[in-house]
Amino acid sequence: MTDRIEFQPTDKAWTCILNDLCLSDMQIAMVVTGGGTGAISRCLRRSGASLNFVEAVVPYSRMATQQYLGFEPTEGYASQPTAKVLAQTAYRRATSYINTPQLAFGIALTATLPTTPLSSDARLTQTCCIHVASQGEDLGRGWSLCFAAKPSEREISESIAEQMFLIALQDSLHQHGCPIKSELVQPLNAAGLSVTMTHSESG
Repeated sequence: MTDRIEFQPTDKAWTCILNDLCLSDMQIAMVVTGGGTGAISRCLRRSGASLNFVEAVVPYSRMATQQYLGFEPTEGYASQPTAKVLAQTAYRRATSYINTPQLAFGIALTATLPTTPLSSDARLTQTCCIHVASQGEDLGRGWSLCFAAKPSEREISESIAEQMFLIALQDSLHQHGCPIKSELVQPLNAAGLSVTMTHSESG
């Protein structure tokens, strides 16, 4: 990996996927626990977003996450198991708003991103991890990405988290029958980042 992350956000892919979503009847509940909340604004700032997104929740503190899930995560708050149960909870919440469970999807993102430390060298790199998961009626999937970044790279790390969320959103569309038009992992790979699919489980 280079000393500085060189990642280019894929705005065109966001536009394409959100346009495809507009043409669908999917009903999505989102949950983001901190880093990567820009994904929510990307999804909701377009006209007609309420036709597809039934809920966007940001349980920012640990207590808020516990309340959202109904229990305390045992494997860490920023972890793939937690992303998985967050997506499952989001899916159940989505189904509670509609009469057709097959149209419902839950998408979750939880992450640790670089922060400016209070008592240590701000130039030191930090280990960052991003975990996303999608859950539909028949299938749940998860992806993880870990990398090193400095506090000065917070903004680019946020963009990386948004890209990870987009991967889960595209997968939900694909489960709903929409063909995959963009290889969203490629821009991350080009930046020297490696995304791992952590699970693919039938519901």
